[in-house]
Amino acid sequence: KDNPILILKIATIVVAVLAIFHQDLTIIANDALQSEVMSYVLIIPFLFIYLIYRKRKMLNQVIYLENKNQPKKIKHLSTIMGILLFTIAILLYWHGSYTFTPLEYHMFALPIFTAGVTLLLFNPQTLRQLAFPIAFLLLLMPPPSEIIYTLGSTLSLISSEASYKIISAIGIPS
Repeated sequence: KDNPILILKIATIVVAVLAIFHQDLTIIANDALQSEVMSYVLIIPFLFIYLIYRKRKMLNQVIYLENKNQPKKIKHLSTIMGILLFTIAILLYWHGSYTFTPLEYHMFALPIFTAGVTLLLFNPQTLRQLAFPIAFLLLLMPPPSEIIYTLGSTLSLISSEASYKIISAIGIPS
């Protein structure tokens, strides 16, 4: 359906995310183009769009839901939770800007920010349907170099031992 309000809400989420996280996403993209370790990041936007595309029928059903029969006490709970998530993401982003690893903090704040804005503009059922695609954005966070080096050396050791055992089992001296 061509609903201008829906298009405006989706555009608001995209523009807000790009406005706040543009520099970080540019750094991640450049790292992905230059490093073999980060090259998997290039596919994440396409997978993210695909995950949302797979949920399109469910989203079409829940995006317009409104709970009019809710008690007054919890009627605005989703708005309050959206504001809370939004604020937590902004504070995490701000705190990360003053650390030695700001990119990790900023990319950790991205899904929290997206969830908060989604909850503010839509409803909890929409956020529930988008929970996995939004959590999938955590893969944009670069893995720590200590883990990469440890995994690399462990995999190197395992592959050389496996090759030695296979060659020895065949009877080829090594």
